[in-house]
Amino acid sequence: MMIKYKFIVGAVFGLFLISACAAVDKQAINTRIEQAEHTLPNHWQSAMLAASHPRSWQSLFGDPLLAEYLARAGSQNLSLEQAAARIRQSAARLRQSEAVLLPTITADLRASGSTLLTNLNTANDSYGAGISASWDPDIFGGNKADIRQSTALLAVQKANGERLRRTIMAQVARAYIFIITADLQLELARENLSFIAETKRISKARFDAGDIARDNLSLSLLEFENASASVQNLEFSARQSRRALSLLIGDFGADKLSVANALPAPALLGSQSLPANLLASRFDILAARANLVARIATLESAAADDWPRIGLSGRIGSSGNLEDLFNPARYIANLAASLVGVIFDNGRNQARRDGANASLDEALASYKQILRNAVSEVNAAFDETAVLRRSLAALNRASIAANKALELEKIKYDLGESILLDVLTVQRRVNSIKSSRISTERRLLDAQISAYLAIGAQNYELPSKANILSR
Repeated sequence: MMIKYKFIVGAVFGLFLISACAAVDKQAINTRIEQAEHTLPNHWQSAMLAASHPRSWQSLFGDPLLAEYLARAGSQNLSLEQAAARIRQSAARLRQSEAVLLPTITADLRASGSTLLTNLNTANDSYGAGISASWDPDIFGGNKADIRQSTALLAVQKANGERLRRTIMAQVARAYIFIITADLQLELARENLSFIAETKRISKARFDAGDIARDNLSLSLLEFENASASVQNLEFSARQSRRALSLLIGDFGADKLSVANALPAPALLGSQSLPANLLASRFDILAARANLVARIATLESAAADDWPRIGLSGRIGSSGNLEDLFNPARYIANLAASLVGVIFDNGRNQARRDGANASLDEALASYKQILRNAVSEVNAAFDETAVLRRSLAALNRASIAANKALELEKIKYDLGESILLDVLTVQRRVNSIKSSRISTERRLLDAQISAYLAIGAQNYELPSKANILSR
C-alpha cells in the first residue's frame, strides 16, 4: 500500500516538475512591446495639448445634406450591420468562456417499467434521479487565459467595427464631394462645349469664305467632337458617383441624389504638433494592441495545458423502485476530486507553444508596421493639406488675373479691336483655370478627410496600457 501512495506522490511531483518550464515570461514580452513603441520619433512619444478638432463627421464640413447622408450610412450601411453582428458573436463567445469559471450543475430523472408477457397485470417499476455538479477551480489559469483571449478578441472586433464605421463615413464624404465636383466640372464642360460649338461655326464660315484651309476646319471639328465626348463621360461619372453614394447609405444604387451646388469650405483640423495622444486613439492601433493581448493569452493557454488539471465533482442520486422516488433515505451523496496531467504527448503541446510564440511575433511585427503607417499617414495628410492650400491660393490669384484678361478682351471686342474667336479662346482659358481650381478644392477636401482619419478618434476612452499584458 505504501508503495502505491509513493508512486502517486511521485507522479504528481513529476507532473509539477515538468510543468514548471511552461511559465510565460511576461516581462520580456512587455519589454518587446515597449521597444516597438519607443522606435517612433521622439515627438510622437510625448503628449502635448492638441488644438480643437471636429467632434463628429457630421460637423466636419458643416453641410446639412452631407450630415444627412452620413447619418443614413451610420444606421443603414450593410457592412456596418455585419460588423455589429460580428461584435455580438464575439460577446457571446466571451460569455461562453466566462461560464466555465462557475460550477456546472445537471439534473437527471428516469423511470422505467417492465412486465412479463404472460402476466401483464404485474409490472416492475424502477427509477433513477440525481443532481450532479462539476467544477474546475482553474488553479493554473488556463480558463482565465481563454477569457482574456475572448475579451481581447471582442476588443479587436469593436475596434475594427469602429474603424470600419469611420472608413464608411470617409467614403460617404468623399463620394458626396466627388458628386459636387462632377456636377461643377460638367457645368464647365457644357459651357466650354457651347464655346467650341461657336468656334466651329465661325471656322466653318471662315472656311466657306476662303479665309482658312480645310485642315484648320478639321481641327475645329475634332475639338468639338472631343469636347462632346468629354461631356458624355462627365455625365456618366456624375450618375455613377451618385449610385456609389446611394449604396453606401443603404439604398439600391439610385442615380438621382441631391447635393449642394458648391463644394463645402475646408475644415479646421487643428495642429499636427500633438501626434502622440492622437496616434494612441487610432482604431487600427487599438485593434493591433487588442490582438497582441489575444496572442499573449493564446500563449498562456498553451502554457497552462502543461500543468495538471484539478477537477471537483459531486452527485446526489438515487435509484430503486418508483415508490421510493421521494424517500430521502434512498439518496446517496458522492464527492470526488481528480488530478490529470500529461506526462508524454510526443511534443504536441510544445509545438502548440512554439506556434503561439510565432503568432505573437507576427502580431508584434504587425503592430510595429501599423505604428509606422500611422506616422506616415498623419505626416502625409497634413503635408498634402498644406500644399493644396497654397496651390489653391495660387489658382485663386490666377483666376482673378484670367477674369481681368477676359474683361479686357471683351472691351477690345466691343471696340472692334479683336474678333469673337479671341474672346472665346480667353473664355475657355478662364474655364480651364476654374476646372483646375475645382479639382484642387476637391483634392484639399479629400486630403482633410484623410487627415481626419489619420488623427484617430476624438472623445474616445482608451484602454489602459497595462491591459496589453494580462495581470
